[in-house]
Amino acid sequence: MTLNCKFDIILPMVITIGNIIRGVSMESSRKNVSKEVIIETTLKLIEEKEGIKDVNLRAIAKKIGCSHANLYNYFNSLDEIFWESLGQTLLIMIDYCEGNLSCENNPEENLYLLLANLVDFSISHPGWYRLIWLESIGGSPSFEVVEKLHTPGEKLKKLIIKASNNNLSKEKSNLIYDILHSYLHGELCKWINNRSFINNIAETKTRIFSNLKYLYRLLIKEEFTI
Repeated sequence: MTLNCKFDIILPMVITIGNIIRGVSMESSRKNVSKEVIIETTLKLIEEKEGIKDVNLRAIAKKIGCSHANLYNYFNSLDEIFWESLGQTLLIMIDYCEGNLSCENNPEENLYLLLANLVDFSISHPGWYRLIWLESIGGSPSFEVVEKLHTPGEKLKKLIIKASNNNLSKEKSNLIYDILHSYLHGELCKWINNRSFINNIAETKTRIFSNLKYLYRLLIKEEFTI
């Protein structure tokens, strides 16, 4: 089976935190501080600085236009802000990756579309990817954030089962997910940390996606030929 769309066509335009947070546009206001504005501002700073380094309460407050002490009216600590920002990033990522899954009668093609979107999102937002997978955050996430942490993986595992026409067991789907994710994470870490030998973004996205697709087909072929 081949993907009907070219890779550079199926990828939607890169989202920005200013115009999409769960589909709602929010503008930071000097006169209106809220949890949502604090999270939005934090994500903008993480995007700009490509990580949480140099993102602190004073930097967040300065960008909003308020006193850093005012942030304690909404969050107990900077770590809590980071955890909540991570949870929001996952929701943005899910919306982005599922945004153009329209092949209801072709779940395998939907899987390829989602993987392509995931590659595009991760490479286009290195700061957010670091926040999700690489940054050390103190304290503990809330129950709601923990649920969000599990959501992307569970969605992808279910889509893998659907792509096999429901022939895969949950155990086998988990195994395929782990292998695909491990490969993807390794490639993204090389790119984000400037350890990749390919400097062209479009070429890198295409190569990673093609390898994911090839790896998935090998794993499926092995599963049904044993």
